[in-house]
Amino acid sequence: MKRLYIIIFLFLLSTSCNNNKVKLSKEELTRYNTTIQQLEELETLYDKAVNSKNGKSLADLVEISQSISYEYNDEGMNQATIQHCDSLKNRIAELKMNCKELYEQVTITSGKIDLININNEFTEGTATYPVYLNQGELLFYKIKMETASTIKIYNYDARRIVKQYNNRQNVNDSLRINYSGIYLIEFIPNGKQYFSIDVACRPCNAKDIYSRPEISSEIVNCNKGDFGYKAAEGVKMYNCFDEVRKFTLRGQLKAAFSGASTALVAVKVPANATDILYSLRIATSEQDRSSDGDFYDDLTYSYNKIKFLGLPIYEREKSYGLLKTLLDDNRPLREEDAYCNMYVFRNQTQAKQFQDGTKKASELNYDVDYSTLGTQSCNGRIPVNGQKTIYLAFENERIRYTNYLWVEAVAIIPTTEYHRIEYIKK
Repeated sequence: MKRLYIIIFLFLLSTSCNNNKVKLSKEELTRYNTTIQQLEELETLYDKAVNSKNGKSLADLVEISQSISYEYNDEGMNQATIQHCDSLKNRIAELKMNCKELYEQVTITSGKIDLININNEFTEGTATYPVYLNQGELLFYKIKMETASTIKIYNYDARRIVKQYNNRQNVNDSLRINYSGIYLIEFIPNGKQYFSIDVACRPCNAKDIYSRPEISSEIVNCNKGDFGYKAAEGVKMYNCFDEVRKFTLRGQLKAAFSGASTALVAVKVPANATDILYSLRIATSEQDRSSDGDFYDDLTYSYNKIKFLGLPIYEREKSYGLLKTLLDDNRPLREEDAYCNMYVFRNQTQAKQFQDGTKKASELNYDVDYSTLGTQSCNGRIPVNGQKTIYLAFENERIRYTNYLWVEAVAIIPTTEYHRIEYIKK
């Protein structure tokens, strides 16, 4: 049927062009084809809705059908083509009217508006469903669980429980709404399980069928004890340096006459810190970049972006999760010809021997797991292991070329953070 409409329309357009010597735009044809495809898809959904008479599906269909429209420019069209375009507009108007009439018919017959319909959903933790209800409406809810669990219904605006069911496997009940506002249906499972939930309401008047407000949500920081608060493991960050530390490592030949081919910086570890994240930029030019000194700010920005996305925030055992993600998001730019050795010392005496040049790095006990030979610009993580100071040492083994280093360090302190979901009526 769709192909037939398009073939007829193409023929009419061709006739219009030949008779009137006017070339119609491709945009007009594309608009027609796209619209008729959308319309036929909606007509198919409507036919299914007629058979199922599912209130929630009909409500969604009414909303979708209101978004389709068709306008055309009749310049250059003959009368037959114009009639064909008008026919498409009329079909759209008829579909919109039919959707609304069917929805009203189903709602009036059942006396209910479907709000939530979820079958065999798997959950490992608390699930919350917001709905907006008007004063005087009757709320119907039916919940089936695999094991006995807890169900709570909140008046979100008043921040209080209006109904609660403890140790129940099936709940089939109703509730008269005394105040208009946002209500939360909270399912607290007893372990991992599947559940089904159907929620509907009986409106007090016909206008509430279409004028029910939508609800948006966002995650916000809060304090322990606030309504709906949840705790999560997170981190605090501490900038170990007041400003970026910059070093000049002379080539071995130049260092024999002036300057030095090595450098060392002490990183003071704040209380309760578990890890040091560092950024090392190496270049053959001493020119600063605008991004130098931004490591702490960039980590903070990345952390605020991802901490509520369900990622493993902090894994003490494997040290992955958030820390790995933060480092991946904030790697310094690399310069192909710039590289040096980086050593991690945990002993002050050995760090001083390296700094004074009384012993070579190969003669000292540096932490081989976190030291790197011949590294280009990079970032990384160094576990604190209970120490108060960690020493980062650098060495340029190149004969001729000077390297310039920009070093930044941020301490990671595990903490417990609190957040909640804020619901807003649109």
